[in-house]
Amino acid sequence: MNRTTGNILGMTALLMWSTVIGLMRSVTETFGVAEGTALIYTLGALSICLKNGLPKIKQMPKAYLFGAGSVFIFYEILFSQAIGMASDARQALEVGMLNYLWPCSIVVMSIWINKQKMGWLVWPGTGVAIIGLYWCIASGGDVTFSGLVANFLSFPLPYICGLLAALTWGVYCNLSARFSQGHNAIPVFFIVIAAALWVGFFLRGGKLTFPGVVPVIELVVVGLIFGISYSMWEKGMYHGNFMMLAMLSYFNPALSMFFASTWLGAPTPVGFWVGVGLIIFGSFLCGLARLRGNRSAMR
Repeated sequence: MNRTTGNILGMTALLMWSTVIGLMRSVTETFGVAEGTALIYTLGALSICLKNGLPKIKQMPKAYLFGAGSVFIFYEILFSQAIGMASDARQALEVGMLNYLWPCSIVVMSIWINKQKMGWLVWPGTGVAIIGLYWCIASGGDVTFSGLVANFLSFPLPYICGLLAALTWGVYCNLSARFSQGHNAIPVFFIVIAAALWVGFFLRGGKLTFPGVVPVIELVVVGLIFGISYSMWEKGMYHGNFMMLAMLSYFNPALSMFFASTWLGAPTPVGFWVGVGLIIFGSFLCGLARLRGNRSAMR
């Protein structure tokens, strides 16, 4: 595989990921949060296994399989439940932007977990991203602190889950980098997530539904995205231009929010897009801080 093909695969994965929040919210609105998320991860597990096959678990480091794996499972359940539980489409977008704090989360957590050196830009970058998040959430009403508090208190659980998800993803990425030794247990993790969601669904007395053809199509698309995009991204990062794809990934929040707001018909005032831009800029600064820290460590 040449570099151009690798870049195309990586960019295609980013485009596919930008549809996840909108489609996941749409599926959970029609199937319900419990059944919708269980179905999404079941199809995701099937598509990943069909694409990559089952990994050889016995050869994997236990710290990666059980330690990092538990964190990955916790992240996916938090993220999916946060999107599904949102009171309306607008809150789903705000919760989605909480998840996009992950670039800053990865960099900050790497200082603590892997003792990596970072450039000083990590702190203003994180600060700018947090200010951007403030604009995203507060723009639902008055762009003031009281407006932010009022919007948050209207239904705080999705916000809490979304923030925990972003922090958890930073922990997982650093644990995976430290303990995976090149192994990939994502198919196993998805199977465990799907099983856990189905257990919770049936314990609560859930019953399977069929809301229509269009929701089923959306469901299948999300499941395929999970399976195909992970594989495309891995090949893109390995064969393509790593730095270019990493930089492009920082702009994914804008594309994701544009698709989700259009698909769900959610209002997005100017203040919301100001917040999106600040989160992208803050993530970019954190990326520069990581790059400078790596260069400093090599000297």
